[in-house]
Amino acid sequence: MESYKPLEDHSRTIIHIDIDCFYAQVEMIKDPKLKYVPLGIQQKNIVVTSNYIAREFGIKKCMLITEAREICPNLILVKGEDLHEYRQMSYKVTELLQKYSPSVNRLGLDENFLDVTNLVNDQIRKDSRDSIVGNVFGDISSPCECGCYERIKSATNIAQHIRSAIKTELGLTTSAGIAHNKLLAKIAGGQHKPDQQTVVFPNSAVEMMLSLTSLSRIPGIGYTTLDQLSNIGIRTVEDLQNCDVAKLEDLIGHKKAAVLHHLSFGIDPSSVKRTGKPQSIGIEDSYKSISADKEVREKMEQLLKRLLILVSEDGRTPRTIKLTVRKFDKSKKSSNRETRQCNLNTSTFLGNDIMKLSNDDFNKIMTVIMRLFGKAVDTSKPYHLTLLGLSFTKFIERPATKNTLTNFLSKNIEVQSVTDIESLCNVQKDPKEIPSTSATEIPEIEPLSKKSKMSNMIQKPIESSSLLTVSDLRLNSTDEPMDIYTNPNISCPPDADKDVFWALPKELQIELWENYKRTREREKKINMPGKRVKPNSIINYLVRQ
Repeated sequence: MESYKPLEDHSRTIIHIDIDCFYAQVEMIKDPKLKYVPLGIQQKNIVVTSNYIAREFGIKKCMLITEAREICPNLILVKGEDLHEYRQMSYKVTELLQKYSPSVNRLGLDENFLDVTNLVNDQIRKDSRDSIVGNVFGDISSPCECGCYERIKSATNIAQHIRSAIKTELGLTTSAGIAHNKLLAKIAGGQHKPDQQTVVFPNSAVEMMLSLTSLSRIPGIGYTTLDQLSNIGIRTVEDLQNCDVAKLEDLIGHKKAAVLHHLSFGIDPSSVKRTGKPQSIGIEDSYKSISADKEVREKMEQLLKRLLILVSEDGRTPRTIKLTVRKFDKSKKSSNRETRQCNLNTSTFLGNDIMKLSNDDFNKIMTVIMRLFGKAVDTSKPYHLTLLGLSFTKFIERPATKNTLTNFLSKNIEVQSVTDIESLCNVQKDPKEIPSTSATEIPEIEPLSKKSKMSNMIQKPIESSSLLTVSDLRLNSTDEPMDIYTNPNISCPPDADKDVFWALPKELQIELWENYKRTREREKKINMPGKRVKPNSIINYLVRQ
């Protein structure tokens, strides 16, 4: 067999870390007795994840509770709707990973990408005699000549060290994938679970892609795209590799066509972008029915106390508060979600430990919240609410010193008085909500069995004319390649719990969002909300300067 000739840059080394049955592991750490029984984590009416004992009975992600109990009567269910402890453990894992590389990209709560290129290069300079640790996908008898073999081999030792540290320090087992790009690292990590790691070298990239049993296994291909591809006869990875690129471009656009075509060959130039702090921190709770102002205030106080804990841990000061309600119309048997938001006086927080707000400051925020509620719900008429939510947005970093002109002005100028709230509120109505539906699995296609064709692809480089160039993945020379992992084009469906939705694996987020979009397309067109007018104030002017 000829030595492998690279089709892309192999200079990077990427590790994908996936925490095994994350929510279940957190609960088993809290109560060790749960390690020995079938355990499921319940959110609303579904099992979002389970331990491996439960999986042996056939328990799957997003399975209805009723169905799960039928196939496993002894299933122990723990409610996992409060994500606080899961978030805390997730942040600890990411913090630990950042000791090995500054380039750590979080995916949900249970997955992280690390770019360990610099660490690997340093290790090779010191000693390149490392052996491969873990499982190996594909043939390694004809390694690439660019040096990636030594780099990736070294990374398997780093991955093992990282996984051992996570297990020792946090008590969590993880699975890992090691490769020269994010796509292959993520797919490799799912090959052997739990508590194992798998490496794939560049010469086995095509083989790994052809081993996928469904196009939906490729990040970035959701229900809608899957349907579009199926309509033009593309149903397998091999179909995508051999498709008419011009026809694909006509269907989904030049940029996305280029990305998907390259992914089918295991080519992924996207970088590991360091994860920043969230733009919004919020909490929502669902209820069967809330119809009294007193009950609303009690629930809002509970939500605010929980929210202040999260904001205190974040370390920044919020400038805007947003309230969300979901109203149920009995006559139409449908729900719609509405939000109201307004600016806060940051002097409420500056100079304080957010967790130690005075009663006066807490009540000021509650006054704001209830004024917003009065704008969202006509309390003079009967109402039926099934969800309440609060979130903080538009954060500013807390100043290092207290004696600044900005702080002085914040304490002495009432930027937004409670009486001004009505003029500062931003009204936003979400579309008519669709009743919740559980995620349905995509039927798997039988694995491809064309070994001879695959071997030919590995032995010789693919004709350049059959591939769009890597530059085609960019809109212009300054654009980053389309990120198939962060999925900026998906949102939380209106009928879903936001905290639950954003903590789900990316594949499930895409699946649920695509389901919602297809249903929404059959509804009336939505009126887009108006632009928010930013209030002018001396404090905002000074902060901008």
